[in-house]
Parts: sequence; C-alpha cells; structure tokens
Amino acid sequence: MNFRSCCLGIVLAFCVIWPSATPAQLPTPAATGPAKDNPGGFTPGITLGAKFEGSYSSDGGVYDLGSALGYNFSRHFGVDAGVPFYFVSTPTSTKNNNPGAASGIGVGSFFTDLRWNYPNKSLNYSSAVHLTAPTGDKKKGFSVGHATWNETNHFDHAFGDFSPFLDAGVGNTIMDTKFFHRPFVTYGYNTQFNGGVEYDPGKFSFSVAAYDVAPWGNQTVISRVFRCGSAKCSSGGATRNRKSFTTSNVSTGGADLVRDNGYNAGIDYKPVGYLDFEFDYSRSVPLQLNSYSFGIGVDLSWLLRPRVH
Repeated sequence: MNFRSCCLGIVLAFCVIWPSATPAQLPTPAATGPAKDNPGGFTPGITLGAKFEGSYSSDGGVYDLGSALGYNFSRHFGVDAGVPFYFVSTPTSTKNNNPGAASGIGVGSFFTDLRWNYPNKSLNYSSAVHLTAPTGDKKKGFSVGHATWNETNHFDHAFGDFSPFLDAGVGNTIMDTKFFHRPFVTYGYNTQFNGGVEYDPGKFSFSVAAYDVAPWGNQTVISRVFRCGSAKCSSGGATRNRKSFTTSNVSTGGADLVRDNGYNAGIDYKPVGYLDFEFDYSRSVPLQLNSYSFGIGVDLSWLLRPRVH
C-alpha cells in the first residue's frame, strides 16, 4: 500500500506540474475504436491516462505528450479534463523561405470531454462532446482565440474479427485525429466523417478508412508552423491558398480554404491491457500531404482504484 500511495502521489504531481513545464497533451478521445473492446461499457471510477503521440509531414511536425484525469459515473457516462502542451517543428525549407517561421513549444487550451458509451450486439454506439477554453497561445497556433466545441459519434458492428465503423461529428473547429495532427488549427463550422473497417485478431489490430471534412461559412486558419512576430497577428485578407499556413500566421477565407478529404491506415499493438502502441498513415488529397503518425498510450487508472485481495 505504501508503494501504491507513493506511485499515486508521483503520478498526480506529474499530471498537475508537467503541463506547465514540459511539452504535454492528451489528445481528444472523441470517438474510440470498436466497443467490442469493452463490451460492458466504461469501468466506473476515476480514470487516468498518459500518451505521447504526433504527426510528421513535409509541412512540419506536431507532437504532444501529456495526461488526462477523469471519472466514469456509470458504465455509460464519464468525463475527463486536461491542459495540452505541444512540440511543433518547422521544416528548414519553410524557415529559409520565411524568416518569420519558427518552431513552437507551449501550453494549449484547457479541455474537457463528456463521453457516452452504449455497447450492443446489433450496433455499438459511443459519443463525446469536446469543449475547450482559449487559454493557449494563438501566436503559436495552440489556440484559435475562441472557445470551441465538437460533438462526435461513433458506430460499429463486429463480424468476428472485422468491425466496419463510421465516425460522424460537427463543431466549430477541425479536430486533430490520431492519423493526422494538422500543422494548423481552424475556426469555423464544419462536419467530419471517417468510415472504414478494423481487423482485430488479438494484440495487433489494423484499420483502413476514408475521411471527409465538409465546412461551411467563413473560416479562419491559424498556423502552427509560421509564428507571427511582435506585431499584431491578423489576416492580410481573404485567400483561397490552402497552403497559406506555411507563409502566414493567420488566414481567412471561405469554406474551400479548409475543405479536406483523404484516406488513412493504422496498426495498433497492445502487448498488455494498460499499454498501447500505434503507427498511422494519412493522405490529404487537397493538400497533397502525406502524414506519418505514432502514439504510445498508458492507462494508469489501476493506480487510483482499490486493491482487490
């Protein structure tokens, strides 16, 4: 018990202090994988997780490391919260062409997630509402300067080891996914869809899918790889240049500025129940961009639960 208490104290201190000192973030668990992985729903009680993940492409690298603390009130409903912290690397070519470009490290926006999970033999369903406060640095692209919201729904049905799935959501910003951490953030209404199939025979699982982002109305893009200087960060006028985030900190335009679609694939490995490794690939057709992503996740919830003798 002394060992468990010591570990718990260290982990809790890590969760509180780490985001203010070192790059950290636990990305949004908007819609998770097949509910067959946990047919009983959530495990009631306190939850704690840590994850290091990121994406690299020719337009830059976006990485995050952190933890989130939450509570499952029942098998079907839970909440969690955290404060992200980012690493962002800018390609040398971008820095050479744009002296104002710079890599960024810093705290992002405080977030909270409301999560629902309803496993069923006929159709598994899960949902999440992701809310953020504008606490991050807009100059570094760690915030859009506004509160944001996203609501995402996940559906799947298992046919043996195969699980076709569909994710559908709506919000006022485009959320990152495990396949694609974008080198920019957006502010404007949009819907997101991601559909495909997962093959899960055991410790390894494989997935392939296609995605689509359908925005509407005015859109704002804040770059993560081009930081504005001491001058006020503002848009130079409306643009249709999808790659404007490589030459300007803030861009504005119509829906076509952020419209996106493509496909992705991933490999996931769980050697034990509390440890998860993943490698993912995504191709954005409009941006002509290949992104290579990874993730290392640890479920630390066992530290917070009573020991069973």
